[in-house]
Amino acid sequence: MNELIEKVEIDDGFYIYLQSNSKVWLSRFKIDGKWISRTTKQRDKAKAITSAIKVRAVCDTLHAHGVTIQTKAFRDVAELAIKRMEEAMPGSKGQGSFADYVRFLRKYHIPYFDRTRVNGIDREKLSAFDDWRIQKAGRQLTKSTVNSHNAALMRVFDEAVLRKWMQPMQVPDLSVASGSPGTRRDYFTADEVRTISDAFPAWIDDSVTQRSKDIRQLLYYYFHVAVYTGMRPGTEIDSLRWSDLVIRSSDEIPHILITVRKGKTTMYTGPRVVMAYDNTMEMILDMHENSRDGDEGEVPDDWDPLIFRLPDGSTTDQLGRNFTALLKRLKLEKGPSGKRTMYSLRHTYITMQLLERVSPDVIAHQCGTSADMIRLHYNHLTAQVFKKELIGTPDSPLTKLVRQYSNLA
Repeated sequence: MNELIEKVEIDDGFYIYLQSNSKVWLSRFKIDGKWISRTTKQRDKAKAITSAIKVRAVCDTLHAHGVTIQTKAFRDVAELAIKRMEEAMPGSKGQGSFADYVRFLRKYHIPYFDRTRVNGIDREKLSAFDDWRIQKAGRQLTKSTVNSHNAALMRVFDEAVLRKWMQPMQVPDLSVASGSPGTRRDYFTADEVRTISDAFPAWIDDSVTQRSKDIRQLLYYYFHVAVYTGMRPGTEIDSLRWSDLVIRSSDEIPHILITVRKGKTTMYTGPRVVMAYDNTMEMILDMHENSRDGDEGEVPDDWDPLIFRLPDGSTTDQLGRNFTALLKRLKLEKGPSGKRTMYSLRHTYITMQLLERVSPDVIAHQCGTSADMIRLHYNHLTAQVFKKELIGTPDSPLTKLVRQYSNLA
C-alpha cells in the first residue's frame, strides 16, 4: 500500500508530500477550487519547495490564459474514443475506417503512450513514438498506413478537446507524409532581420550584370514588405497591383491598406485587407521611381500594373533563389528548426506580433489563416509571451517565496 511519509505545508491549501513508493517530492495545490498534483522532480526538501512554487506559478498563468491544467492519461482518453467509435450510428462519417483505427490504437498508440498525459504529447514524444513504431512493425510503414495511424490518433485528441482535457492549441502537428512530427516553422530574429537588411546595399553593388542588380534590388523591397506585413511570398505578393493600395497618411497613425485578391485562401474567403506600416509605401514608391514606366510616352489613366516588377516592366521567378544565396553569404540559411526560405519572412512577422502580445485572432485576419492554426504552430512561444507572468515581479508573493526558499538550498 502506498503510504504518506512526510507532508510540508507551504501555504494554505498548498503543500509538498513524499510517498513510500517514490523518492521524489510531489506538490499539491488548488486552482479554481480543484486539487492539482504535480511532481517537483526533486529529492531534496528545500529544492522541492522552490520547484513546487514555480510549478504552481506556471499552472496559475496557464489557467489564467485558458490552457487546460487538469488532464487525463492517454490510455483513458483512447478508450473513450474507441467507445465513441464503437457506438457510432450506422452510416456515420468515417465509420468504415473505425475498425482499423481501433486496431491501430490498441496495437501501437495505447501500449506506447499508456499513462502519458494526453496534453503532454508533443513533437519530441511523437518522434520517439515513430522510431518505436518502425521497430515494432519491423519495417517503414507506407504513407497510407501512416495516414490512417494519424487519423486514429486524432480521434483521441478530438475526444480530449471535446471533454476539455486539452485545448485545441495543445494538439500537436502530425506529418501526413512520414508520420514523424512536422518541423517547427523557422523564423528570423529581429537582429537577423537587421543583419539581412543591412547586407543588401553591398550585395546589390556586387552584382555582375545589370539584370542581376535589378533582381537583387527588387528582392530588397520584396523582403521588407513580406516581413512587415505577414503576406505570403508567392502569389499573394506577386499579384498585388497599384489599385490594391490605399494610403491613409492623414490618420493618427499613418498606414497603408493592401487588398489581397489572389492567394492560398482567397478563393474560399474572398479578398482580405492587410494593414501595412507607412514605410511600406515608401518602398513601393522607390520601386516606381526606379522603373522606366512612361519613358516612351504618356501612361494611360487606367494603367494598373503589378507592383513587384523589374525596371523594364518584366517579372522574375529568381527572387527565391537569390534570397537563398544571400542567406548563405550571411550564414543564415539554417536556423534552429532547419532550412530558411522566403516563407520564413511570414513566420517572422507572426512570431514578432505574438511576442508583442497581439491576439492570434487579429494576426489570423491579417495573415489569412485561422487563430487555431496560429496557436497550433506557434504554441512554443507561450513561455516567452508570458515571461513576465511566469517569472513574476520582485514584489510578487510567489517571487518572494521562491527567493526565500532558494536560500535553503
